[in-house]
Amino acid sequence: MRALLTIAWRSIWRNRRRTLISMSAVSIGLLLVIFYGGMLDSVLGEAKEQLDNVGMGHVEITAPGWRAQHRPTDSIAAPATLLAGLDLPAGSEVGYRVIARGLVSSARSSEGVELQGVDWAQEEKLSLHVRDVRQGQRPAPGDERGILIGEKLAQRLKVEVGSKVRLMVQRADGELGAELYRVRGIFHSLSPAISQRRVMVSESSARALLGVGEIAHQIVIQLDRAADTDREAEHLRAKLGPRYEVLSYGDLIPMLRTMERLSDNIVLFAAVFIYGLVGLGILNTMLMSVLERTREFGVLRAIGTRPGRVVAQVLGESFWIGTLGAALGLAAGLTLTWYGSTHALIDIGGATGGEAIEYSGAVLRTAVKTRFSPGDALKAASLIYVMALLTAVYPAWKVARLSPAQALRSH
Repeated sequence: MRALLTIAWRSIWRNRRRTLISMSAVSIGLLLVIFYGGMLDSVLGEAKEQLDNVGMGHVEITAPGWRAQHRPTDSIAAPATLLAGLDLPAGSEVGYRVIARGLVSSARSSEGVELQGVDWAQEEKLSLHVRDVRQGQRPAPGDERGILIGEKLAQRLKVEVGSKVRLMVQRADGELGAELYRVRGIFHSLSPAISQRRVMVSESSARALLGVGEIAHQIVIQLDRAADTDREAEHLRAKLGPRYEVLSYGDLIPMLRTMERLSDNIVLFAAVFIYGLVGLGILNTMLMSVLERTREFGVLRAIGTRPGRVVAQVLGESFWIGTLGAALGLAAGLTLTWYGSTHALIDIGGATGGEAIEYSGAVLRTAVKTRFSPGDALKAASLIYVMALLTAVYPAWKVARLSPAQALRSH
């Protein structure tokens, strides 16, 4: 085997230009597949990261009809007890919220908002903006009069850390509930809607403001693997029954699911197209090499070389072209995607006037980066490597089936 590979190595350099062109085709094709796949993965992001941007879950549980009206009475009783019996997959992050629509007022302005009463320790794991407090800090546990608001809302209300705001909501009994809060922190969100329309207080403070007991309006579950979402949602629907409404992120943001499918299809189409072009290039190279050396192969057959040995030599040449081309393409692809994962390749923020684009509930960053994934790159390299070997089968079979007399008479 070693001698065969040595002969194949020498053979591919007989026509150095043709060999380098074939290797370049393999390298550039693999580089494009790795880079393009990494860029699309980064633009769309993994579902978990995208949901963190807006504080959504892979699976959300509410009372039936709550999403349509947001009535305080459409609630989930004893949410902590319910969560304890859900038997969620390992690595899941879960929390619950008390939610109401209200009006927040400062000395200078008023704005309609969505109030969320949360457990700060749970919410920190579920929402990116809770972890990104740019001014002040999150209210401490037990702080019943501290409130966290978004940057855009702070600008519209003309308030800062330490300012007082008045929050008014409709209570569960139909009366008007109002309370004074002090701004403890101002968060940053990629979503302009969240930055302008969301305020957060402790869950106990929200319950007291709404006049409700130990209830929640929304249970949020973020899974360790987004691919398990549909299966887990079906499991929870069967377990909880009609008393609860269980929705996956695909039900909540259909556009995100559509974008994920479109991304997969685009990458698949691009990979098939590029691999096809690379395969045709290698096939052409091997056919030309075999045709030029037909008499040589005829001499080998005439002195007793078996057809299998001839086939092995041709495949050995393809092995070297595929190995060197795939190695160079893999190295270049990993280098480029690693660089792109830490540096923005394109930033359309200047054209859009922000750092993110929000469309149909999905939030996409305007800074285009790549996702560094050695595992995906190795899969792409293995596919193009196998294809390089397979395309050499036909030229090898073609020369092996010639009789020595036919091969020697060729010109």
